[in-house]
Amino acid sequence: MLFNRSITTQFTIVFVVALLLVVGSFYLVLDSVYRNELKSQAETVADNVDAFGSWVSQYGRVWVRDDNKSYLGQVTLVSAPDAAGGPAAADVWHFYSKNPALAQREFSEVVEKSASPAKFRVTSHNFMNPVNKPDAFEAKALERIRAQHLAEYYEMSPDSFRFARTLYVKASCLPCHASAENAPADVKTRYGTERGFGFKEGEVAGIISVRLPVRSFWKVTTDVVGPLQIALLVSAFVVAVLFIQFTVVRPIKRVTSAAERISVGQQADLGAAGLKRTSRNEIHQLVLATERLRASLAMAMQRLTKKQNPPTPPNPPA
Repeated sequence: MLFNRSITTQFTIVFVVALLLVVGSFYLVLDSVYRNELKSQAETVADNVDAFGSWVSQYGRVWVRDDNKSYLGQVTLVSAPDAAGGPAAADVWHFYSKNPALAQREFSEVVEKSASPAKFRVTSHNFMNPVNKPDAFEAKALERIRAQHLAEYYEMSPDSFRFARTLYVKASCLPCHASAENAPADVKTRYGTERGFGFKEGEVAGIISVRLPVRSFWKVTTDVVGPLQIALLVSAFVVAVLFIQFTVVRPIKRVTSAAERISVGQQADLGAAGLKRTSRNEIHQLVLATERLRASLAMAMQRLTKKQNPPTPPNPPA
């Protein structure tokens, strides 16, 4: 039985159990803090992507020079010859237009190839570009968001943290996505008329999908708990054991030994001389109570001895 063991052993067991409970609590707290930090990082990425999309939307499209890999419209500008300096070859510039969705996708492709740990893409349940087709997480996020009217959705997997921020249809989106009949010709030429249309202002347009790498719990723990923290924990245990030894175990052993000597009629020093009766220390109170018990027993023994051996009366005079 636990309670039949020494106080030091009991304390050690209780300390270990308490430590395990603290470790469990620490794990839950650290896990919660880590998840909140990942979510905060993902929200920051989504905010930046949304801001970039809003910037492109306010112009309808952006035009880039000499990038014909992916575009909607195209214009060519030719500079006029320099009349003052005589004939000169005209400069020719080719510009290609990109709408917000295309600009965001190309931005995401650049980030995907970069060293940034955070990756993102923009997708929709009614995607126009096949490249933007949602993956398993994104399809699930879109379903939950649309069914439950959520502003965001996220999941933690063993290797990544996935976050989805809801995008709503804005007025600036309608020229390209309201109806196929009214969409720009270059949009229909590039993507066709089967998908990406029929949106109304204010409804869910899609999501910004953010992916962050996840570190293992042990990796996170080793970043927080190092040799110094472990040394402090061990020191706390040693200090606690020494405290128990010097303030509880040793005084109790001394009282026990004294009580055994008193029980057989021997003299014993309980060390009560320097203790105050007003002390709130329970061990001190135990010593003082034992000292009072010893004094009471001594007085009782003296009275019993007197009764058994009454004094002899003096002889009468002759």
